[in-house]
Amino acid sequence: MFDRNGTFSVTARLAALLTGTVLARPRRLLLALLLLGVPVAAALAAGWSAGLAEADLRERVAAQLALFDANLRAELERHAAVPLALARDGEVAALLTDPTPERIARMNDKLSGIAQALDASALYIMNSAGLTLTASNWDSPNGFVGQNFAYRPYFQRAMDQGEGHHFALGTTSFVPGYYTAHRVVAENRTVGVVVLKVAFDRLERAWAPGQEKLLVSDRDGVVFITNVPEWRYRALPRQLPIALPVRPDGSSEGMDVLPWAFAGAADRIALADPAGGERRFLLASIAMPGGDWTLHSLTSLDPVTARAQGAGLLAAALTALAAMAVHALALRRAALAERLALEEATRLELERRVAEATAELRATENELTQAAKLAALGQMSAGIAHEINQPLAALRSFADNAVVLLDRGRLDAVRGNLAEIAELTDRMAAITRQLKGFARRASGTLGPVSIQGSVAQALALFEARLRREEVEVVLDLPDSPLWVVGEDVRLQQVLVNLIGNAADAMRGRPLRRLTIAARVDASPTTATGGPDLWLSVADSGTGIAAADLPRLFVPFFTTKEAGDGLGLGLSISHGIVEDLGGSLTAANQPDGGAVFTLRLKLVDQPL
Repeated sequence: MFDRNGTFSVTARLAALLTGTVLARPRRLLLALLLLGVPVAAALAAGWSAGLAEADLRERVAAQLALFDANLRAELERHAAVPLALARDGEVAALLTDPTPERIARMNDKLSGIAQALDASALYIMNSAGLTLTASNWDSPNGFVGQNFAYRPYFQRAMDQGEGHHFALGTTSFVPGYYTAHRVVAENRTVGVVVLKVAFDRLERAWAPGQEKLLVSDRDGVVFITNVPEWRYRALPRQLPIALPVRPDGSSEGMDVLPWAFAGAADRIALADPAGGERRFLLASIAMPGGDWTLHSLTSLDPVTARAQGAGLLAAALTALAAMAVHALALRRAALAERLALEEATRLELERRVAEATAELRATENELTQAAKLAALGQMSAGIAHEINQPLAALRSFADNAVVLLDRGRLDAVRGNLAEIAELTDRMAAITRQLKGFARRASGTLGPVSIQGSVAQALALFEARLRREEVEVVLDLPDSPLWVVGEDVRLQQVLVNLIGNAADAMRGRPLRRLTIAARVDASPTTATGGPDLWLSVADSGTGIAAADLPRLFVPFFTTKEAGDGLGLGLSISHGIVEDLGGSLTAANQPDGGAVFTLRLKLVDQPL
C-alpha cells in the first residue's frame, strides 16, 4: 500500500511481532484481535456475494425458461394450421366421400411431400370409422394405412368437437409425438379426420448444445422431452417444489425415478459428476398453457460458488491488509513525518476506492435500468408473441394457398396472396423494430428528444395489450412538435413503465381509459430556469392509497401481488428523470385513478 521511500515495511513489522523485539504484549493482542476478523469478514463477504450471485442467476434462468417455453410453443403452433387447411381441402373431402385407388395414391404423395417439408413424423387421413385411408408413411413398413385409430383420444375429440390434441406413444411406430386432429365435413356431415403427428427430436437437438439441462414432464410427472437422453421416460421425484397434478391412475408408479438428490433445499439438485464428486444445480419450473405439461431447467450453481469464494478471498485479503494498516498506524503515531505520509497514502487510497465505488454504482445502476427494460419486455412477451404468431400462421396459410392457386393457373389470386404476405411481413418487421429500439442500451448523451415520438414509440410496444384489454387511449398533445432535454431510450423507458403500471391498475375495471397529456409552462421562475414541459400519464384505476404515496419511489416498494414486480420500476424512472434535470411526481385524480406527471426542460428545436 505504501512505497519504499517514505513509510514502513509490513514484512519487517510482522517479523518484529513474531520475535517480540518491538511490539509490547497489548499491541500483539490488538493485532491478534484484528486478524481474527479476517475469517469473519471472509464468511460475511462470501455469504453476501453468494446471495447476489444467486439472485442474478435466478433472474437469468427465469428469462431463459420463458424463452425455452416460447420456443416449445412455437414448435407446436408451427404445425397447428396444417390439419385445419387440409380438412378444408376439397380434394380431401372428395377422397373421404369416394376413396378411389387413384385418389388415395395422389393423396399419399401429397401428404408425403407436406410431411417432409414440415419435418413432421406423420400426416394421415382417417374416415369416420377411424380407418386410415392414406398417410405420409404409406410406403413404410410401419405405415399407418389400413390401421384403425378410432380408440385414440385425438380422433374421438376431433369427431365430437371438431379438433383434438393429444400427446402419446405411437402404437404402431412406438415413437412419442404430439397429435393434432381436425374434423373433415362434406355435404353437412362428418366424413373423416386429418391428423398431424409431430415428434420433438428436432427441438431436443436444438436444446442439446446449451449448458442448461432441460426437460418437459406430463401431468403424471413423467419426462418425455429432454436434452439428457438418459432422463427420458423417467419419473420426477415427488418432493419437487412445483404443483404437479395428483397421479390418480398411478401411471408413473413403478417407473424409474430421476437420480436427483436434494442439496439442502427443494430447488437445489445434486447430480453425480462423471469426473468424480457431485455438481449442484438450481431447479426452475414453469407450467405450460393447458396445465398438462411442465417445463423444467437445471442450471449449474458453479458460478455462484466461484463468485462467493472470490469475494471471500478478497474480503480476507482486504481485512488482513486493514488489520496490518491499523496496527502500523499505532506503531508509527509518534513520528510526525511518517504519520503525514501515512495520512496522505490513506487519503489517496480512499479517493481511489470512492472513485471505484462510484463507477461500480453507476455501472450497477445502468445494468439495473437495462434489466428493468428487459423485465418490461418479458411482461409484454405474451402479447408480442401473439402478435407475431398470428401473422406467421397466416403466412403459412397464404403460402399453401398460393401453391394450389398457382397449380390451377389462377395468377391474379396468387398475386393477391403475395400482396397479403408482403403486408404481414411488414407488420412483423415493425413489431421487431420497436422491440429492438426499446431494448438497446442508453448512450448516456443528453440532447433534444421529441415528446410526440417517445409517446408514440412507448404506446406501440403496448398496442397489442391495450387492444386486448380494451383500454381507451386519449392523447392530448399539441400539434406542433415538442422537444425536451433528455435521452430517447431512457425517456422511452420511463413512459413504458408508467403506461404499463397504468394498464395494470385498470385491469378488471369497468372503465379503462389511459390519458396522456402535455402542456408548456413558459414561466421564467420554473425549477429548470426556463420553459418547462409537463407530461401527465393518467389512468382510471383505483388510485393510490394515501399511506403509499410517500413511499412510491422507494426502491423495492410495490403494491402489486408477489411475483408481479420487484418494486424497482418507479424508483428507476424517478432516478432517470432526475438525471435528465426534471422531476416525477404522483397524485390521485379527483374523479378517481392515479396521475403521474413528468417535468422536463423544453428546448426550441433539435440541434
